[in-house]
Amino acid sequence: MATYAIGDLQGCFYTLHQLLEKISFNTETDKLWLVGDIINRGRHSLETIHWCYQNQKNITLVLGNHDLHFLAVALSKSMSSSNDTLDDILSSRNKRLYVDWLISLPFLHSDEKHIMTHAGLLPSWKKSDAIDLAKSASDALKKNPENFLHSMYGNFPEKWSMKLGVDDTHRLTVNVLTRMRCLKADESLDFKYKGTLNGMPENVRPWFGIKPHKKREEILITGHWSAIGFINHALGYSLDSGCVWGNNLTALCLDTQKTYTANTDKRDLI
Repeated sequence: MATYAIGDLQGCFYTLHQLLEKISFNTETDKLWLVGDIINRGRHSLETIHWCYQNQKNITLVLGNHDLHFLAVALSKSMSSSNDTLDDILSSRNKRLYVDWLISLPFLHSDEKHIMTHAGLLPSWKKSDAIDLAKSASDALKKNPENFLHSMYGNFPEKWSMKLGVDDTHRLTVNVLTRMRCLKADESLDFKYKGTLNGMPENVRPWFGIKPHKKREEILITGHWSAIGFINHALGYSLDSGCVWGNNLTALCLDTQKTYTANTDKRDLI
C-alpha cells in the first residue's frame, strides 16, 4: 500500500495513465492525493474528471482555481475563456454528477504529517487557522454554491485580518488556497507575478520563502505554480511541473519521498 501526491492534471488524461503505470498504481490498495486543477487547458478534461469520479475511493482531492472556474461557469453563468477546454464536461449527461462531486470536496486536506492545498498557506496561519478557514469556505460553497461562486472573484482584500467580513474572509481564503504564488513584504498577496523564481521582482517573495510565524511540523503539498516546476522547498513540495504546457507530470510518494515523472503525452495538448 502506497500513497502518491500528483501535481496539476488539467485534463492530461493520457499522461496521468502513463504516470500511474510507471508507479504501478494499484486501485485495490494504493491512494492518490491530487492537488487540484484536475481539469481545464488540456484536451481531455471530461475523461480526466470522469476517471477521478469513478475512482474517488482511491482519491483525496482538494479544489483548485480551475475546478472552481468550471463550477462558476456551470452554475453561475460566468463567462468561459477562449482557452478553456470545458465544453465536453458542460455538455455531458453527467455534468450534474461532476458539479455536485466537486462542490462536496474540501479546499484543504491534512493528516498527522501533511497538509495539502492547491496553492499554499499564509505564514501567519497556524494549522488550526487554515483548517477552520478552509472549512468555513467549503461550508459556504456547499450551502449556496451560486452565491459563493459569484462573490469569490476579486483580488481584494490582499491581506489577512481577523476583522474581515464573511465574504471578504471567504474570498481571501480562496485566493490564498487556490491562487497564491507571491507575497509582498507585509505578507499581502501579489497576483501579478507568475514567472520563475529567478526572475522575481525585488518587492515580492514566494509564499514558501517566508518563514511561518509559528513552526509547522507538517509537510505542505501544493501545486498551481507551473513556472517554477517541481520544487522541494523549506516547507514541503510544489508538484506542478507544467504537464499541460508540454513538460511532465510529477508524482511524489508520501511514504518514501521518492518522485516519479511522465513526459507529457502529446495527445493531451491542444
